[in-house]
Amino acid sequence: MDFEFPEDTLMLRDMLRRFVQKEARPLEMDYFNTGSLKPEQRTKLRRSIEQLGLWGYLAPEKFGGAGLDLVTSCLIEEELGGTFIPLEMGSVPPPLYASAGDQVGKYFEPALEGSRRAIIAAREPGPSGVRPESWTTKAIPDGEAFLLNGHKSISMLPEPDDFLIVYALSSPQDETVEGINSLGITAFLVETNDPGLSISKNGGGSLVLKNCKVSRDNILGEPGKALQLSLDEATRSWILIGARYIGIVERLLEMAAEHARDWISLGGALAVRPAIQRMVAEIRVGVESIRWLVYHTAWLSDTQGIDKTKVQAAQVRLASGEMLKRAVDYTTMIYNGPSSSPQIDLQRLVQSVVPMSALELALENARAVVANEELHLSQA
Repeated sequence: MDFEFPEDTLMLRDMLRRFVQKEARPLEMDYFNTGSLKPEQRTKLRRSIEQLGLWGYLAPEKFGGAGLDLVTSCLIEEELGGTFIPLEMGSVPPPLYASAGDQVGKYFEPALEGSRRAIIAAREPGPSGVRPESWTTKAIPDGEAFLLNGHKSISMLPEPDDFLIVYALSSPQDETVEGINSLGITAFLVETNDPGLSISKNGGGSLVLKNCKVSRDNILGEPGKALQLSLDEATRSWILIGARYIGIVERLLEMAAEHARDWISLGGALAVRPAIQRMVAEIRVGVESIRWLVYHTAWLSDTQGIDKTKVQAAQVRLASGEMLKRAVDYTTMIYNGPSSSPQIDLQRLVQSVVPMSALELALENARAVVANEELHLSQA
């Protein structure tokens, strides 16, 4: 077996590592204190990413993406996890890959360039609002358009140039169709200033749709099959997320080890205490185990096809998420509790790049995929 990465892949990894350490990490404290980067800082980071040839690298080749294999993409994601700065990489939500005709120039290309953000409006208010079978927002046919009515929750408030991808029921559930397509959910591209749409701040944000008129030309993908847009990319995304978590945990381990060596308590460094050593060892073993799982799954996807590795990708998603949670808890304890350091709040820092509420939902979905496979249950 050959466990070596190609030489050009390692060169790319080394260049990206230098970028993260020399350009991104020095900005972390400013970002942590203010919650955002200055425009000139964002511009400088983007210029460096473009020089590395990585802007929009995850986009499909037909849209100008790099067309990298999944193993190389995982190596990139792992290095990007080495900073808590949410680096802009020209990424777009996978549903936008279904853009066609005028949608490409009006929505996809601006999102890829970074001049417009695409904000997903799928989940709805309430504890059951994350599950598609509980959604109530409807799209009512009105000639060559649809009228959208309902409520949606979004994770961020749109800026003037942003647009929304709104998921709505466009037809009754079809009992004769198997799987998620039976729900009859359609994705619509919606401008933030469209009549009938109002946005209010409620946690992240809340949308109210009252007869919001949307042209049929703004349907993303096939009518009634919106959930398939994300499903096709879910397997790849789960593997890439696992690689990103490896980078984050490596950074946490680096911070924990440095703190344990430097912090003197009761006449000695924290590093000599068995409890600290045990936590550091468990983080290290955990991250090495997940690294092999991630890269083996990526290799399987590259050699056998992404559609053959759904269950393995779910294992990656579940195992890497649990590893991240454990590493955050252990690192927080090594720092002597959630509030011990006036310079840094580890829980808040990690949640700035990995919201824990979204993580828990993803882990539940991954558990279901793995359990269904082992128990031979239907995944429809």
